[in-house]
Amino acid sequence: MENENINQTNIRQEPPKRKLNPQNYRMIITVLSVLLLASILFSGFQSYYIFRLNTGSEGIMSYTRTAVTVPTAAGSLSDFTNTAAELPDPWFSLEEATTIASDKNRMTVVDIFNSVSPATVPLTVIGVDDGKETKLGSGTGFIITEDGYIVTNQHVVVLADAPSTYYVTVELPDEPAPVRAEIVGSDVQTDIAVLKVDTDKKLPCVTLGDSDNLRAGELAVVIGNSMGKLDDTVTTGVISAPSRELNRSGYYVDIIQTDAAINPGNSGGPLINSYGEVVGIVNAKIVTDQSENLGFAIPINSAKPIIEDLINYGKVVGRAFLGISVKFVPADSYYGESGGVYVAEIIPNGPGEQAGFALGDKILTMDGVEIKESGDIIKVRDAHEVGEDIIVVVLRNDKEVTLTLTIGDSADY
Repeated sequence: MENENINQTNIRQEPPKRKLNPQNYRMIITVLSVLLLASILFSGFQSYYIFRLNTGSEGIMSYTRTAVTVPTAAGSLSDFTNTAAELPDPWFSLEEATTIASDKNRMTVVDIFNSVSPATVPLTVIGVDDGKETKLGSGTGFIITEDGYIVTNQHVVVLADAPSTYYVTVELPDEPAPVRAEIVGSDVQTDIAVLKVDTDKKLPCVTLGDSDNLRAGELAVVIGNSMGKLDDTVTTGVISAPSRELNRSGYYVDIIQTDAAINPGNSGGPLINSYGEVVGIVNAKIVTDQSENLGFAIPINSAKPIIEDLINYGKVVGRAFLGISVKFVPADSYYGESGGVYVAEIIPNGPGEQAGFALGDKILTMDGVEIKESGDIIKVRDAHEVGEDIIVVVLRNDKEVTLTLTIGDSADY
């Protein structure tokens, strides 16, 4: 009897297997498919966004080469067509015309604001269409000379979608109304522009510092016309990185990274160090769901020669130019094509066309340097001066062709 009870207790009945309804199967498969598709789309979007960041199409302004005509204060168009050979002798020097060094006494944020704010000015772009005036945009600039030269961003004052006539106004200290400013010159590659106001008054101006001496972690102060309405807005932070090298449409550009808050309307304003010196030109910020406090500024040391050229010539001169655009093709991307750097565009009458480049040429070497990616070409180009000759070997129709390329001046094209 005892054994019988034991046997009965050891016997367990298996629960009946539950069968899923075919409709439930379809629902599960549908949900999993939707989740998989969403993951693929999200990954694709992230990859595309990162690509745009690396190429400058997102975040920092894109420095593509375009022919630009800018209106002067009188509303007339001033196009810069003179070649470098016709340029007059330079007459303006930042070292002679501006304040370069201070007493090197560290200042409080309050003292920095009181020192730099009077020379930081709100800018407004006004469009004129059929007799009507409309506010097109706003930004910030800072006065660098007592007689009225003002530095800002190119994208603040040169608008691609603006009407044919527009002008820029500046709110000067102790002036009851905004005054018109002439666009002396602008440069799309570095996103720098210089304005000039005519005034009989001696204007306050900023002190320019040395951006090469910046260190990560030191104080950073930004003053600007936030949202185009809140002038004299001051924000603080630190220098997150004193130098970030980015490729902007064929030109390497150094930028300063800061976590000081940057808002729309701050573009073109000063980035200031603890000595009250302007060490950068506020340029842009990157905003994503996965990042915070990513602000950027153009180092003032990089900007100084650009500013001088814009004042002296109305454009930047002496910048090496090849007259071709290239495309990097990974190996096995196209059937029957090997990977490499190929000529995708040739500027009419440019150095590349004069050297004999053809669309589709695969660039093998340039000045003896093997070309494996687009950045290799940039480094070779920037190691040479305008007017120098370099030897380029290309692969064309399965044959190597040797070309002699004379470095051109970007100001001529």
